[in-house]
Amino acid sequence: MGWVMLPPVATAASEPPPRKAGLWVVTSRDNPFANWSACVGDKKDNFIDSDVWDNFANECQVAHTEKTADGETVFAYCESALSGKVKLLLEFSGDFQSEYKFQSTTVFTGKTGQEEGQTFTVDGRYAGECPADLPVGRKKMAH
Repeated sequence: MGWVMLPPVATAASEPPPRKAGLWVVTSRDNPFANWSACVGDKKDNFIDSDVWDNFANECQVAHTEKTADGETVFAYCESALSGKVKLLLEFSGDFQSEYKFQSTTVFTGKTGQEEGQTFTVDGRYAGECPADLPVGRKKMAH
């Protein structure tokens, strides 16, 4: 899988749209680990940190962002002790008040030394107030 190096954007990467505070139900057809309910608060509303890459601000360097007809595309280089070096392509859209969607593709060097990739698609929908047993910033995995 080849990647074209895009020039860095002249301005700082824009923050993703904030999600409405409350309960969000996240589902994925192609990733069984991306099915959960999350309680989002006013300060814990960044879907990239909660749904795509935990600690994105510290572990990822945004190389390029681009507005699209439906949303935005972000290309970043990420690195963590767990994953090593990873290329991340994220495309997202939605109003983030009632729904949002994203597709995340990660490319990394596999055990054979060859680049390997993984893509998954996620739908998030607002489901009202958070239940009493799910504090802000926490997730509850679907069964």
